Amino acid sequence: MRTKLILMLLTVVMLPGITTAQMEGDQWVIGYWSQNDQGYGIMYLDFRNTKLQIIQNPLFKMEIIETASNIAGADGNVLIWTNGMQIMDNTGELIADTIAYDGVEGYWDYFYLPSIQLPFGFPEHDGAIILPVPEHPKEYSIIYHYAESHPTFVFAVTKFLEARVSWSHDTGFELKFKDLPIGPRLEYYTGTVSAVRHANGRDWWVISFREDSPEYYVQLLDPDGIHFDHIGSVDSIVREGLGQAVFSPLGNYFARMDALSQNAGEFITLFQFDRCTGDFQRVSTFHTSEGLFTGVAFSPSEQFLYADDNTHLWQWDLSSDDIKSSQVLVDTFDGFSQPNWGPMRFGPLVNAPDGRIYIVPSAGSSKFLHVIDRPDLPTPDCRFLQHYINLQIWNGRSAPNIPNFRLGPIDGSPCDTLGINNLPVSRWRYEEDEPSNLDLIRFTDLSFFDPQTWHWDFDDGGTSDTPSPLHTFEPGYYHVCLTVSNQYASDSTCHWVEILTTGIKEEQDRILPDVTVSPNPFHDYIMIQSRRGDFRPAHLQLYDMYGRMIFDDASVTIPSKIYLKDYPPGIYLCSISEDNDITYSFKLMKE
Repeated sequence: MRTKLILMLLTVVMLPGITTAQMEGDQWVIGYWSQNDQGYGIMYLDFRNTKLQIIQNPLFKMEIIETASNIAGADGNVLIWTNGMQIMDNTGELIADTIAYDGVEGYWDYFYLPSIQLPFGFPEHDGAIILPVPEHPKEYSIIYHYAESHPTFVFAVTKFLEARVSWSHDTGFELKFKDLPIGPRLEYYTGTVSAVRHANGRDWWVISFREDSPEYYVQLLDPDGIHFDHIGSVDSIVREGLGQAVFSPLGNYFARMDALSQNAGEFITLFQFDRCTGDFQRVSTFHTSEGLFTGVAFSPSEQFLYADDNTHLWQWDLSSDDIKSSQVLVDTFDGFSQPNWGPMRFGPLVNAPDGRIYIVPSAGSSKFLHVIDRPDLPTPDCRFLQHYINLQIWNGRSAPNIPNFRLGPIDGSPCDTLGINNLPVSRWRYEEDEPSNLDLIRFTDLSFFDPQTWHWDFDDGGTSDTPSPLHTFEPGYYHVCLTVSNQYASDSTCHWVEILTTGIKEEQDRILPDVTVSPNPFHDYIMIQSRRGDFRPAHLQLYDMYGRMIFDDASVTIPSKIYLKDYPPGIYLCSISEDNDITYSFKLMKE
């Protein structure tokens, strides 16, 4: 019988002893402000419920281009972010209005826009990163680059700097210091800074590379601050070009993307990394055609490596005996252009907490994201979806540089010296496997802290010990649970899954509106949500009790979060119209 899955996350059950989950990377900050114009604004990409939600905030006055990093609190709500030139908090206030600024006309001033009196944001992908300071709760280290004149590239990085921010409920955010040099000053570094958890489960390795050199520079962030650890060297020169430098989710690999020129092409260099010693070993270098602002990323299990050149997306199998020859083409750009703007080619890649890889278009700004939906599967089963998500507001090519906060110690290693154990946390998502095969449900494991065994109970007599199984349900209501375990602990998470026959689904759609608005009454914001769950544009209009239109935005995304804190208390009529001529009306009260 054909069935339709209604995704309903009603409850989460966790075993005692797991008090917090590492959610510092569960919200991303992208976008940019443009003088209160519609279609612009800072937005959060929110993954806290393992399903992407777009939260818009058009009032925050910051420009974010290539350099972008942020960190959230233990609850997953973003706290601070940076564009390499400023540091902003979650209220839209600047914690630091000038970082990497030397007071003379140079790199900082080059990216300052006098017309809007705002820094434009630095142009280096992975040019900044924000880390929690070990054993200093609610204290954060912001690491960023500083550049000087270069004979070929106009500017190139000569040093890295640190700012320190603390936060408390009573005093808010405090800038403790800024622009403190870390590591040696060089003639030129590459522009990227990367970080991964030390094998002791507490500290952080912070990595940078020397331009056109085999040398790399290793810093260690521990409870005493950032310290220079050592200079390492690999067996060949790493060329400097545009692109990303990323660790794999489990920290065993590292990859650089360096796009050089149309003639030279681009180089993707794959390294193994030792989380105990902070040392790299080059595995292979892949040469492809050249792109501009291209990207690289690993699948969550580290089996596959992905990279693009703007028009092609490739996959390499890291489990292959010959990784270089395992290269396969995932897809070619389909030519899609954003209306009145330009083509949405492939650009930087970012691993997300929902197990997907999101690809930002290489255009200077865009409203779309490409998605590798199942990156742990070989091509074509990895399910690459071009221009799949319409953000509705502009993003300036920012792909946040966020480390994997869900990486613990290497238990039993020589560096496992602090008595920290991996206590696994169960997390998962699910969806119909394919629109044409609605009976078959795909479950994707998102658990972390080194689970070693998996046990699924589908509440219909069926079970599975596979991390990410497929399961066929009959129509009904099921309490599906995943238990993950290792030698130290077990953890379970359960979700209710309701599966309806097509006829019941159609009747439910007829009775219940697809779009909802909450909370009601509201204070600072309203949430627009959809039972259907897909992303789509809508036109939001808000009228006061006298019938006067006080809010009109034709570029709202469903689902999204709309801030209305500046409007007075009272009764409002909310109208939401979709492109299919369906309009929803709601009476709302603001307290």
